[in-house]
Amino acid sequence: LDVYRDGYALRLIEALTTDYPGLMAMAGPADFDHVARAYIARHPSHHPSIRWYGKGLADFMASTPPYSASPAAAEMARFEWALGEAFDSPDVTPVKAEGLMALVPEAWETLSFTTLPSLRRLLLSFEVPQAWQRRTEVEPGNLEVERAAAGPVTWAIWRPELVSNFRSLEPDEAAMLDALVEGRAFPDLCEVVAAFTGEDEAPARAAGLLRAMVEGGMIAGFAH
Repeated sequence: LDVYRDGYALRLIEALTTDYPGLMAMAGPADFDHVARAYIARHPSHHPSIRWYGKGLADFMASTPPYSASPAAAEMARFEWALGEAFDSPDVTPVKAEGLMALVPEAWETLSFTTLPSLRRLLLSFEVPQAWQRRTEVEPGNLEVERAAAGPVTWAIWRPELVSNFRSLEPDEAAMLDALVEGRAFPDLCEVVAAFTGEDEAPARAAGLLRAMVEGGMIAGFAH
């Protein structure tokens, strides 16, 4: 029984280690093992695939002492899970900018969009994505994550091809993307942007943001 009990925990810890390399780089093997075993004790595996076992780790860390004393670690877990979800999302070919440019002007009055199913949006108070890119450059346990100097930042995560992409969003861009995901038409997107830029500049700014989303491979389709 001891063999099966230990093997069960070790297999789940192995899965968590694979899903959360950035968290391992922050915590180190001993502390990672501690939080992993606490999570396993609280959340036994119920899903037939071990791939989805670690889904609740970020929420567990954010709400459970002593791990809740490190919000940067919980944010790292949340970011890494979003990366994994984006990677495992269905394959969808993004639209090309040429298709939008070919539309008649009248179409833009009712034009709405759908994003790739892989798209995730996170509001992060720490420089987690920047630290995650350095995860292999330090010994496990030595990865430092600074608080975002300008306050919480919205990040987009998506997978247009074989690799998950991520980048930060400007405040007006984040608000516009939220409205776009809701299915609101382009004139409504302009109104959202106008709250940041003013009425005169809003259409050009919204069009520029939309073009960046299309060229970045975030948009799956459109209708009018």
